[in-house]
Amino acid sequence: MTFSKLVVAAAFTSAALLGACTESQTGVNNSAIVQSNAASNSANVRPAATAASMASGEELYADNCAACHKENGKGGKMEIEGKTIDPDDLTSDKIKKFSDEKIIGYVTNGVVDEGMPAFKDKLTEDEIKRVVQFVRTEIQQLPPTASASPTL
Repeated sequence: MTFSKLVVAAAFTSAALLGACTESQTGVNNSAIVQSNAASNSANVRPAATAASMASGEELYADNCAACHKENGKGGKMEIEGKTIDPDDLTSDKIKKFSDEKIIGYVTNGVVDEGMPAFKDKLTEDEIKRVVQFVRTEIQQLPPTASASPTL
């Protein structure tokens, strides 16, 4: 392979891996690369955050999560409705290692034994994803992941 072809191949590979290269921009179909990246990140559904989705996620977190998990996500023992509960520290390495899907499941269905209520009847699926996106990006300071789901 010639040097110029090597440079072009490296540029396309780098751009595809960074998600910066699209078919409309390059005329090259990168769907196999995108599908491969999406499959490897299927456990995480967090697209790159937009200002609107982050603001919405922050508001939803403040309204639905901060009372137990605190504004900073640290959680800790508290009493609510006569029960002592110990909400998880969302900034812990344990929670950071959970997939987005797992956290979405906890928010959607609750964790009854630990006092976490289900939010499936209070928040839409998109709202729950925005909360998870906010927690991952702002509270846990994790970078966005590639996603097959639509940008929120």
